[in-house]
Amino acid sequence: MFTELDQFLLFMRNAFFNPKTYHWFVVAFMAFILRTDTLGVTSMIRALALMPSTYELILNFFHSGAWTVTSLTERWWQWLMTKQLAYTIDGRLVLLADHTKTPKDGRKIPAVSTLHQDSETASKPSFFRGHHWGCITMLMQGKDKFFATGLMAQIHEGLSLFETIDKAVPKTVKTVQMAETVINGMGIPCYLVLDAYFAGGPVFLTATALTLMGMPHPIHIITRAKKNVTAYKLPPIITGTRPQGRPRFYGEKMSLMSLFDSNTYPFKTATAKVYDKVETVRYLSLNLLWKPVKGLLRFILIENSRGRIILITSDFNLDPMKAMKLYCYRTKIETLFDTLKNTFGAMGYHFWSKYLSPASRKPKKNTTQDQVTSNLDQTRKTLDAIEKFVNIHLVVLGFLQYLSVRFPEEVKQMSLCWLRTESSKTPSEFVAKLAVTNLIKNNLHGLRENWIIDLIRSRQNPIMSEQRQKMTR
Repeated sequence: MFTELDQFLLFMRNAFFNPKTYHWFVVAFMAFILRTDTLGVTSMIRALALMPSTYELILNFFHSGAWTVTSLTERWWQWLMTKQLAYTIDGRLVLLADHTKTPKDGRKIPAVSTLHQDSETASKPSFFRGHHWGCITMLMQGKDKFFATGLMAQIHEGLSLFETIDKAVPKTVKTVQMAETVINGMGIPCYLVLDAYFAGGPVFLTATALTLMGMPHPIHIITRAKKNVTAYKLPPIITGTRPQGRPRFYGEKMSLMSLFDSNTYPFKTATAKVYDKVETVRYLSLNLLWKPVKGLLRFILIENSRGRIILITSDFNLDPMKAMKLYCYRTKIETLFDTLKNTFGAMGYHFWSKYLSPASRKPKKNTTQDQVTSNLDQTRKTLDAIEKFVNIHLVVLGFLQYLSVRFPEEVKQMSLCWLRTESSKTPSEFVAKLAVTNLIKNNLHGLRENWIIDLIRSRQNPIMSEQRQKMTR
């Protein structure tokens, strides 16, 4: 495991334009694994027992212009493609995307806006101030377990201060644009699996308009339709004398949920795995016209023990059972969000800009509270620091997932973690975090010579680090 860690950190060197910036990335990477609390940058200093003077240096690292989120994530994608752990179907990657919201009460934190909590969780109030994140993940396969491996995260709301063009781009379209960036970096087409929030015309139209290296439809959308979805048959072919007026574009209107109880179309049956449970399902696949896109899409009606669901996809050749299987994997991104927030504390950042005007914590109803800054460039660096903080956590979490898949037995042995019930042969990210923590601490307390250990020791106490190097020589 230590060899893999060493090789991975060396591979990430080209993501940084300055060697000193790269060294601080290594320190931050290790601190995010070893820290036991999630109280911002100070937790990193406590985790590695760094000198107090490093606090300002770490802040400068996140605000630095010597690296960007783009350079970090593109290098991360290249490393993932070399490991060949991505789950593919019909030669396509499986990307999972969704939004998550995190409360932020700081009055001078950029891009904070009033958000409405529309998910099923009760951990947040109906309306609150915070950040709205969009995230793209890749499905990674272990022996008996699947992970949603984070690829990229961006703030998708409250950016009126920084956006000069495309201010009206919906959050759903921004997510598809993120997926386009990912597949351009990886050079492989994908299935993009989304929930019902993304079941709109702009999502499919944006994906259909994309091309990758001359190949049409590099992104095929799979999403769940709303229960009131309606579609249209193709218009009947007119033979003989053509009637006056414009030819009909839409045929008979159909309420798709009503088809489950009608005999209009015969449903087929098949045995499939639904959320790790094998059962018999009924399904029907129809290619119908949908008004939001003014074109054909494939609608897949599925009935199983959990109820009835309608999936929409832009791939007319996709098997219905494969579509259901991919949509069942969508819950993996929810697990990623939970691990990212509660286990690793990726949303525990406190970056703020002194150049921003303070925002009210209780804005008036039906009013927009636009932020004002006296130094746009410096405020932009603060926003970049927030995205850098979260995206490094995505890389840390993804690397731990790789260790769990690549070295499951070694991770269990090194974690020294007692589990009453072992749910999978592939350990979780939490167990991998404990294993790497124990591995690094054993090396820090010993006399092992390694550039990673020496780098951390030099930030702890430069004088003691020099004396230790003389002793080992």
